[in-house]
Amino acid sequence: MPFGLTNAPATFQRLMDIVLAGLKWQCCLVYIDDVVIFSPTFEQHMTDLEKVFQALQSANLTLKASKCQFCRREMRYLGHIITQNGIKPDPDLIKSVTNFPQPKKIKDVQSFLGLTGYYRRFIKDYSKIAEPLLQQLRNSQQGNHQLKWSKECTNAFETLKKKLTNAPIMNTPNFEQPFILELDACEYGLGAILTQEYDGKKYVIAYASRTLSTAERKYGATEREALAIVWATKYFRPYLEGNKIYVRSDCKALEWMRTAKDVTGRLARWAMKLSAYQIEEIKYRPGKLNANADSLSRNPLQNDDINQQEVSTIETAVNLWQNTNILNDIKKEQEADPKLKPIIELLKKKSTLEFNDKRNPHVLVNGLLYKIKNSKKHYNQRVVGEKHLLVIPKTMQNQLLTWAHDHPTAGHGGQQKTLFRLSTRVYWKSMRKDIFNYVAACQACQQFKYNNAPTSSLMQMHLVNEPWHTIGMDILGPLPTTARQKRFLLVVVDYFTRWIELFPLRSTTSNDIANILTNEIFSRYGLPKHIVSDNGPQFVSNLFKNFCDILGIKQNLTANYHPQSNMTERVNRTLKPLIAIYAQQRPNSWDNEIQKLAFAIRTAVNDTTGETPAFMMFGRDPRGPLDLLIGETIKESQPATIEQGQIQEYKKNLINNLRWAFKIVKEHSEINKLKQKENYDQHTTQRQYNEGDLVWVASPTAYIGENSMGGKLQPHYFGPCRLIKQLSPNTFTVCRLSDNVNLGATNTDRIKPYIELNRNNRSTTTTTNDQSAHERQTETSINNHESRLSDLYLQKVKRNEKPTCNNSSQRRVSDRHRRVPIRYITN
Repeated sequence: MPFGLTNAPATFQRLMDIVLAGLKWQCCLVYIDDVVIFSPTFEQHMTDLEKVFQALQSANLTLKASKCQFCRREMRYLGHIITQNGIKPDPDLIKSVTNFPQPKKIKDVQSFLGLTGYYRRFIKDYSKIAEPLLQQLRNSQQGNHQLKWSKECTNAFETLKKKLTNAPIMNTPNFEQPFILELDACEYGLGAILTQEYDGKKYVIAYASRTLSTAERKYGATEREALAIVWATKYFRPYLEGNKIYVRSDCKALEWMRTAKDVTGRLARWAMKLSAYQIEEIKYRPGKLNANADSLSRNPLQNDDINQQEVSTIETAVNLWQNTNILNDIKKEQEADPKLKPIIELLKKKSTLEFNDKRNPHVLVNGLLYKIKNSKKHYNQRVVGEKHLLVIPKTMQNQLLTWAHDHPTAGHGGQQKTLFRLSTRVYWKSMRKDIFNYVAACQACQQFKYNNAPTSSLMQMHLVNEPWHTIGMDILGPLPTTARQKRFLLVVVDYFTRWIELFPLRSTTSNDIANILTNEIFSRYGLPKHIVSDNGPQFVSNLFKNFCDILGIKQNLTANYHPQSNMTERVNRTLKPLIAIYAQQRPNSWDNEIQKLAFAIRTAVNDTTGETPAFMMFGRDPRGPLDLLIGETIKESQPATIEQGQIQEYKKNLINNLRWAFKIVKEHSEINKLKQKENYDQHTTQRQYNEGDLVWVASPTAYIGENSMGGKLQPHYFGPCRLIKQLSPNTFTVCRLSDNVNLGATNTDRIKPYIELNRNNRSTTTTTNDQSAHERQTETSINNHESRLSDLYLQKVKRNEKPTCNNSSQRRVSDRHRRVPIRYITN
């Protein structure tokens, strides 16, 4: 196609759209002659390349090799640097902006704004910063072509340069997560920030801003804020369409927009436009808290800028005391309660002494029904004497539970604290059981409070009966970089002999690991049947999985955040201090000392086997530096020549030694394993989990950052999650229900039951029957004595089995600290 034709770009773009039809947005993007091919994996990338090549070949289009780049993790495209972490401006093009001379005429201002405007998505408050320069363009449109450069123009010019030089990386959107739209509007501009929040972090997707037209500047404050929502949703439509949206604005009047009725004119049209989006919430944020989106700085009105702490304090005080008429509500509900109404009517007709049962005394005070508690020791051996307890009708019990547990003045107290708080003031039948169930099912307590209960899984015994049947692997590092550029250490352990191999590495790719195993391990000791490793990317990659499959090796991955499942972790605990000790003087040469440390571990007696790994491997102990230092006790004469009989004798002795050693090691290992299991299980309360159960999963981020205040305030558990598949007695595949993300293998030490209240205000854990796993939850009612005021509903599995519990642990855990199942406690 000849250069210079006006419609050449549009014509060529249409050609490329036709040629790559069906592939665009699936595996490639095209802008005129620039084609980008993207894929999630290398294997898929090869397939996508082939598809694009075939499409170009069918259209007789050719590629110039010198202009092609393949298999890049980072690339330049249309003035941007695209990486796996996000997008940023191209530094080479930014130089043209930073070197731009100060404008001398209106055309220079237009050129500068054109350059910076291309990257405005990276500049927060672009419209605000550029306002003095934009005003120059407006003046020129009104006939004033004289450039009046001012101090404000200089500040705007230099600020835009500085902002572009330090432009942040815009994160790629995660369409599995909702979007947050932070908005602000003032008398001459609009601003918006598109963000997402997940994994405890905030990710900025893009900035956007624009100035208001002359007509729009006449809008009122509410209309301008409403315009900001309409404009921002349209601007970010490719991101927002079909996804959940949470809007944050410093205009409180906007909260009515989602539910407003009988609106007319412009607001009605805007409301209709917004109805096409899945806006979950429009939340008010005062001006100071909405500074991120305050695209045009202005002095907020006093009414809009109330101190949030003052608001919170006022709301707490009002909410705490405004319900002084709650007694009137309780009185009405008492009179409407079918079981309390007859008692009240009889008390009104007869005197208290004439009606009251000594076992169940009641009294009316100001029309309210009270129960008289005559016990001298009412709670926790505390002497209270006679006390009037307000009888709470069934319809008001949940409200009282919320106030006594959830309210800030109650502080999410435990079961006993909440029981004390209520039992000294109010009364209803089955109150103790209802309180314990309510507290056990509190979502906030389950998510944020520490789990002090013993671990929920018994130790599983894994015994190996021959050398190099099972090996464990792990990677230590990054360690201090050595002179040979080694930063990592691959540790390989034989589960039977405890023999270790150590390999310093520069990188830890799957290809590096596979090469070392092939050349250094398998070529010496043969192929193992099992390889145990953690979930490191080099071990879970398709390349390493295929490598194991081809060699007939079963790969066993430990549960996420449960390294104790891998024997190599115990070796690492020994290695780390040794490396630190011997490499302290020369940290850049620890790789020269590493094989000496391996020799030390191989020739040391192992506590579990009772033998040295070297003897288990060779049937003899190797000579070491200590033997050279003190000499051998007995010096055997060496014959000049070795005859055949001596070889056979050596072979016989070696076999006998190894057989004896293997037998002793098996017995020793079994005894030690049993002892370890017994000691471990003594402090363990076993809980049976089944596929389909709902659970909480321990959050690793809460512990990773526990030294910082942010980490300490992180939830300790997240959920609910569902157990999808049982991989071993103590390991399940877990799926998070909120976003349907598979969390992989998880050990039962990191989970606890998800407890929720059913409609009868009873805490239940979701369990499944082993024989019918598809039934997630079954309920059976248990009939109690007819005289009880309310029926008690307990959740049980269909086969009517009671929950199992380790007897020894049950004796150690008192009722005061019992966790679950609380629902079996009766009043």
